[in-house]
Amino acid sequence: MATVLVAGATGQLGMWILRELKRRGHTVRALVRNPAKLTSSDADEIVTGDLTAPDSLRGACDGVQAVISCAGASMNVNTFGDRKSFYDVDYQGNLQLLAEARRASVGKIVYVSLANGEQLRQTEYADAHEKFVDALRASGLKFSVVRPTGFFSFYLEILKFAAKGRGVVIGDGSCRSNPIHEADVAVACVEALASDETDLPVGGPDTITRKDAVLLAFDVLQRPAKLMSVSPGVFKLLIAPLKLFNRRIHALMDFGIAVTQVDVVAPVRGGQRLRDYFTAAAQKQ
Repeated sequence: MATVLVAGATGQLGMWILRELKRRGHTVRALVRNPAKLTSSDADEIVTGDLTAPDSLRGACDGVQAVISCAGASMNVNTFGDRKSFYDVDYQGNLQLLAEARRASVGKIVYVSLANGEQLRQTEYADAHEKFVDALRASGLKFSVVRPTGFFSFYLEILKFAAKGRGVVIGDGSCRSNPIHEADVAVACVEALASDETDLPVGGPDTITRKDAVLLAFDVLQRPAKLMSVSPGVFKLLIAPLKLFNRRIHALMDFGIAVTQVDVVAPVRGGQRLRDYFTAAAQKQ
């Protein structure tokens, strides 16, 4: 089995990738900024490095046959002090990792971008990912881009709002998506190591509208649905001041507006369902 470096190993998707690699017998090297977040049971090797500090990556790819990168700027809107942008990390940071992989003659890179990335390039979040995909295509290295429609964990915000009696729908809520559990994306990433496909969009088993996702949260919580519709234009005006204080959070919310206004549906991969995920999360509240 191959030795695989995982960048972004301490994130939710990264942890699932580590488990899936180990389950299949691969030797796992985790690239992390804070090694205290992992133990020897999580990875065979733990190396410290920061994608935004190129010197720290020296040697990280030595002796590995493949790299899986799900590393990027934080998707947590509550980490207001973190000012690293998606261009800083998702694009420039992964470029540094790509350079190190080329130096070490790595055989394959698997990168996690997003479904419909090209259609959403007017947003910084999507454009940063797609700029790196462009660099991968030009690199000469063998690669696969895994494109999830949207992680279940992102939908937890809908459940949290519903628990407070609020359901926010941007626009009319008619656009559709089939979100996917991180564990199912992890399987796709690991299987992509042996795939010749360069573009792998992946989605979950249930295609629902954005409005239906909000209604599902209320239904799971067994509460009467209270929906408020906000036009995309008004929402953009509301978040505009954020750009002055934290570009990353503004870009994340701007992407959140844009992605709800288009269909983001991909071939079904895996069988975990959003209702079950909401139910388990609601029981922990």
